[in-house]
Amino acid sequence: MVKGLAISLIALIIMKNLNVSIIGLSVLTILSMGAASVATGGVELNGLYSTDFVMGLMITLTLFVAILSYLSSAKVSRKASFNLMVISISLILVMSFSVSSFFLFFFFFESVLAPLLLLIVGWGYQPERLQAGGYMVIYTVFGSLFFLWGVSELYLSGMSSSMSSVGSLVKKSAMSLWWLYILGFLIKLPMYPFHLWLPKAHVEAPVAGSMLLAGVVLKLGGYGLLRFMAVMQVSLSSVFFVLLLSVNLAGGFYAGLACVRQVDLKCLVAYSSVAHMSLVLLGVLSNTLLGVMGAIIIMVGHGLCSSGLFSYVNAIYKMSHSRLLVMNKGGLLLCPVLVLMCFLLSSSNMAAPPSLNLFGEILVFGVGGWMSGAFLFILGLMSFISACFSLYLYGSCSHGKGLMHSESLNLSSLCDAFVLLSHWVPLNFLFMFMP
Repeated sequence: MVKGLAISLIALIIMKNLNVSIIGLSVLTILSMGAASVATGGVELNGLYSTDFVMGLMITLTLFVAILSYLSSAKVSRKASFNLMVISISLILVMSFSVSSFFLFFFFFESVLAPLLLLIVGWGYQPERLQAGGYMVIYTVFGSLFFLWGVSELYLSGMSSSMSSVGSLVKKSAMSLWWLYILGFLIKLPMYPFHLWLPKAHVEAPVAGSMLLAGVVLKLGGYGLLRFMAVMQVSLSSVFFVLLLSVNLAGGFYAGLACVRQVDLKCLVAYSSVAHMSLVLLGVLSNTLLGVMGAIIIMVGHGLCSSGLFSYVNAIYKMSHSRLLVMNKGGLLLCPVLVLMCFLLSSSNMAAPPSLNLFGEILVFGVGGWMSGAFLFILGLMSFISACFSLYLYGSCSHGKGLMHSESLNLSSLCDAFVLLSHWVPLNFLFMFMP
């Protein structure tokens, strides 16, 4: 499966045709969905790649978001180079999710920064995109060096580099700095207070960059943390563990408060990612079956929801040529179809049924309540503030006296509504196919 996907993506890079890439990614997405639904634990190419349900799910999400990012960038300039960047990001992400070695995962984990940086710098909107790209590279490279150190330390102390290693064979002293080893994943998620690179990168990135960054690249942090914590032995009562979760949940609540005060639509959606990823971190670090299941479901739900919201922001940006909330009021009178999709995606963002976010949050809330009553209280506050900023986004863009001109409706094509609907449908109907 993985070998075929990699060869197909390389062929799409060689063809340099945007339309062929869209068709090819659509076929690969359908094939990966079928493979993920029947995936069981297995290996390919003498153990170089591993296949399981989580891997198949993440690869399907990668290819699906890549297709929708193409459709949202129909009028992009330098199409051949743009095609090269997007397919390269997709290929590296597919390899990241499928390799079975921690060292190879680190290599692809870092490699995705190169095409993503070129996408932001080459197709960004403002001169500050160089600074935003520098922030992203410095933050993520610095943090992932500790992950490389940790994997090397564990390997030298008796553990193999495979993600299916048995952690009980490792010396306990090598695991004492587990909280430092996972710093790279905490930055990539991102966790408060390591999130400062994310709003800058989102604001300066083109719509395809924002969709891939929020939809898939952030999931590398959650996926890597999931694999790494599976081989670590962490005490739930240790000081570092409790402190990490406390800062994580408090930071997620603070990010939600920051969303309510935003005046830039892209910043609002970016900060909402920080709030939702804190739930993923809680689920993964709990190291329980329900917590991990909830984290995986939230990752998939957030990947679809945040990517859809960035696509919506791009659709109204094409009409008003501004990302400011005050300049995008009155959408209900100008384009009811886009407003309807904004309402549906905003309701899913606040975990309204039957979205995947609801099922994931129920599981994570249950695990949080089992760990501590204080955690459950903070989670309740986060759920409330999530509803507040989702309604704030919808109400600000839909109602009020519009400043956009009615003739700008011609720029809002049927493609935008189709892309938004394509995000919403799997987000709300995938629960029927959950194992």
